[in-house]
Parts: sequence; C-alpha cells; structure tokens
Amino acid sequence: MTSAAPVIPVDIVGGFLGSGKTTLLRRLLEQGTGERVAVVVNELGEIGIDGLVVGGLGYGERMVELSSGCICCQLDTLHFEIALDELCDEVKPDRIVIETSGVADPGTLARRLADLGRPLGSVITVVDTVNLDRLLAEPVGRDQIAAADFLVLSKLDLAESRGAAPTEARLRVLNTRAPVVPGPVGPDALRLLFGSGLPVPVAERPFTAGPAPALDLASISWTTDRPLERRATLDLLAALPAAVYRAKGVVRYAGAAVPALVNVTAGRLQSQWEPGLADAAGPGGALVFIGRDLPAWQDELLAALEACVAR
Repeated sequence: MTSAAPVIPVDIVGGFLGSGKTTLLRRLLEQGTGERVAVVVNELGEIGIDGLVVGGLGYGERMVELSSGCICCQLDTLHFEIALDELCDEVKPDRIVIETSGVADPGTLARRLADLGRPLGSVITVVDTVNLDRLLAEPVGRDQIAAADFLVLSKLDLAESRGAAPTEARLRVLNTRAPVVPGPVGPDALRLLFGSGLPVPVAERPFTAGPAPALDLASISWTTDRPLERRATLDLLAALPAAVYRAKGVVRYAGAAVPALVNVTAGRLQSQWEPGLADAAGPGGALVFIGRDLPAWQDELLAALEACVAR
C-alpha cells in the first residue's frame, strides 16, 4: 500500500495597496530558501515576469495568476481547490505562496485553506511605514495587521517613513503576537518568514544549537528515538516562550499508528496526522525551534521535551 504524500504548506503574503508585497515576493524568488516554491499571484502588480515559468532561480519555481476576482471571496471553493491541486501535481513544490490582492483579508483566505485541509504556513502582512495613517484608517488594513503571524515593515529607507519603533508601537494595538521584521528582507528573514514545513535534518545527538545569523536568531534541534505523549507535547508547543517564533517537526505519539507534523508560527499551533511521513519519522521524533535569546529558554525547553517522552 502506497502512503499518501505530505500535504504542502501554504503561505499567505498580504498587505494593503502599494505596501510592498511584490518587492517581498521578488526577494523570495531571487534569493530563495532552498525549497521548490510555487507562487500564486492574485494581483500581478509590477513583478514583470514573462510567462509562467520563473527561470534562472535554481529551484524551478512557478508563478500563476488568478485573475477571476479576489481570491478570498470571488473565486469559488471548487475552482480554488482544483487550481491548487493542478499546481501541486504539475510543479511538485515544497510550498505554495499566495500573494493576495491589496484589499483582501488574509484571515478569510486562511479559513478557506483550513476548510480544504491545506496546512497554513505563515500569514505575512507587509506594512507601509510611509502611508501608515491611511492603512490604519482602512478596516481591511486593520484586519490584515490583526491576522498576521509576521509583520514586515517596508519603505523604512524613505525620508517620509514613520520609522520602525513608532510603527511597531501602533501595530501592537492590533496585534501583540506577531514578530516585526524590518525591511529590506534578507536571506535570514526569508527563512524565518517562509520556514514552515518539514524540519531540516538533525544530528544524532539530543540537540544541536545553531549560530545566531544576521537577524539575531538562533535555532536548536532535538531528537528522540522514543514516542511522545501527545497531550503533554501539544500543551508544551502551545505555551512556548514568546521569543520562540517557530517550531516545526515530525513526531510519533504513543499508541498512534502514523506520525504527526507539527508547526508553531508566532504562537499559532498546528498538528496534523501525516501518513506520508511514516518512513521518514523514525521511532520517535525530531523538532526544530527558532527564536531570539536562546540561552533564556533553551535549558528549560529541553527539559520539558524530555518530560514529554513516553515512559
């Protein structure tokens, strides 16, 4: 019997009209994250790519345009699902990135993806620091901020910008959990923003600590060759320190026939059974944690993970 393939995570890039979504998307396509990425653009903007296949980027990314209306509300569920299925079958991407229109509510799109059984990676909202007052005056602009897992500040290099700290202070009124990432976004930030999905391979030892890159982030990875207690593990992942921006991994729970794929993105936990990872999961699990100020939470987290191992 052939096991099902893992479901591909979907990231949402949103932001109000003219916020800089296309600039972020261009950086993703130019710099990459080491994955095969399929991009769905609901608002083509000025990216200026000729044709559907994006060449010369190393991972065979593909871009398609959905031009039949706002992806959040006007494209019916059946055709939306068919479009995603065809994209996956043809391109076989590691992830799908959807750039929404400037007036779309990413929360509505996230709910549609959940209804289709598609795992949500990140909801990324690009915030225009020059036109901040206009953004906050628009109900959909405030919804875009509130729905975000990550807030990317654009146009900080312009003299008219409100600045990073004043902008963040105003955004915190609407969203207290999303890490704020100042632009322009470099490779380290791209890996954070578009970092859901399977964990990177980990070493045989219990955990490894990664160096702090330019974005002042560090990572640790943890493995076990024994199954985990499901309730204790989910409780732990749901209550990670705020400095842990991402957690991801594949684990086997005691008594479960198939492994589970888990993702934590800025405090939002997802866990789903993944029969397609049965061969890759091993007897226990592997988890990766990414965040700031690693010494403050590393020891306590590792001890808590050991306490989740089934006895």
